[in-house]
This record gives sequence, C-alpha cells and structure tokens, in this order.
Amino acid sequence: MKRPLLQLALDELSLDHAFEVLSTGVDEVVDIIECGTVLIGSEGRKVVQIMRDRYPDKKLVADFKIADSGKVMAGMLLDGRPDYLTVICAANQKTMKAVVQEIKDRGLNTEVQMELYGNWTFEEVEIWKQIGIHQVVLHHSVDEPSGWSQREIEVVKKLCDHDIQVTVTGGINYDSIELFKGLPIFCIIAGRSIRTAEDPVTEAKRIKDRIIEIWGKD
Repeated sequence: MKRPLLQLALDELSLDHAFEVLSTGVDEVVDIIECGTVLIGSEGRKVVQIMRDRYPDKKLVADFKIADSGKVMAGMLLDGRPDYLTVICAANQKTMKAVVQEIKDRGLNTEVQMELYGNWTFEEVEIWKQIGIHQVVLHHSVDEPSGWSQREIEVVKKLCDHDIQVTVTGGINYDSIELFKGLPIFCIIAGRSIRTAEDPVTEAKRIKDRIIEIWGKD
C-alpha cells in the first residue's frame, strides 16, 4: 500500500501570503501544492500560471470546484497546466464531460478530481469513472466544529472499495491522520494546520513523518 501524498491547501487571500508560507521550506516538504478556491477567487486565474512558473516540476492542483461552463472554466485554469483540476459533484454531467474533453483537446495529462459536497451517490461514482474521472475528494466541513465522524470514515472505506483514488480534507492535522490508518488513501490535504503553525515547515515535516510512520515510505 503506497503512502498517501501530502497536499498543502493554499486558501490564502493573496499570493504574497501564499508565498510567505511556501518560502519557509514547506514547498520542499509537501508533495502537492494546491491553488485553493479562496486564493483563485481572490487573485484570479493567474494564480495557477504563476505557481507553475515558480514550481515547474511540482504537482499542482487548481481547486476551483467547477460547477458550470465546463469548457470555458477549465480552459482558463488549464492555461497554467495544473496536474489536477477540481469539479463539484453537483455539476451537470455535460459540464463534467466538457472539462474532460477540454483536457484531451489540449493534449494535457491533467486529472479531474470530483469534489464531494452535499448529496451524491455511489452509483454516480461509477458514472464519473465512465466519464473519465478517477479521483474524488471527500470533505469534512470546516464549519463543523467536531472532528471526522465514524460515519465519514465508513464512507471513505466504501469509496476506496469502488476502485477510485480517494483524497481526504477538512480539519486534518497531525492527530487526526490516525483515523485513516489501513486505508489506501491517495492524498491527505492539510491547510490551516500547516499555514497557521508557528513554524509551518516543522509542522509540515511532522505531518509527513506521521504519514510515513503509518503507511510506510513508498
């Protein structure tokens, strides 16, 4: 079982603040840098291109949770050549197909990640796979004061059984990583637990070391 990748969610209000976090050395520790929804919403599509120029060899996520106008929205973000692009599960299937097609038309290897919010079904997961979407991101709402529930963990387990790559996010810190032990998680996203730490790079290393401790190095 491969260890989960560690992704940093950059939901900052400015690129300057994002780079302040990254420049502490966090950029060398994490496996994936996420151009967060808040950051793209605040600074615009240029965020992805700027991050790609700064980190040509780093895996990048353009997390804008596309809901409509699939070809146009995807096109704007794909100019920055992200490795991953997010679509919201409430989007029309034609929108999802338009995003996948735009990636193909551009000859890119960008993978689409389905953001799971609100109502969705496991039957839809199989449809998404047919469309060409083989990754899902399961959220624990940041507005929910309690941590991950047992019910949410059971959903994670069931998603893993559907032969799809599963990423988990939302209030994840060093202590909560243990909840996913034994599961073939693709990626663990940490945001505030790293960004707001007194020493971000030390906290990023601590979290990554914990992941390696649980799942192994490879």
